[in-house]
Amino acid sequence: MSGVLILALAYPAAIALLFWLAFLRPVQQHRKKQRDELANLRVGDEVLTQAGFIARIVEIRVPEERAPTEIILDLGGATVRATASAVVQRLNPAEEPAKPRTDTIIEGVQGSPNA
Repeated sequence: MSGVLILALAYPAAIALLFWLAFLRPVQQHRKKQRDELANLRVGDEVLTQAGFIARIVEIRVPEERAPTEIILDLGGATVRATASAVVQRLNPAEEPAKPRTDTIIEGVQGSPNA
């Protein structure tokens, strides 16, 4: 009798676990990835908005109070204000400034040491 009870409880639990793994877990992972991408937006990034606009971020305004983060977007001549959640995807990250070279060049040495 107790084996039937355990089986009766294990079967719905197994179905619930499979449902979570198949449907809910991928959605949670996608939302986390999108949150991380929004947190890493920088001025100069090229982004795609929910409206389908491809724009470059001009300014990011983080309010001191609990309010949505605003971004100022350049649409190629027109400047618009939007919330950060309107960004669907970062297309091209901003170009980082060129780093100065730290290696030294020794004069007279070319190619491999056996040259």
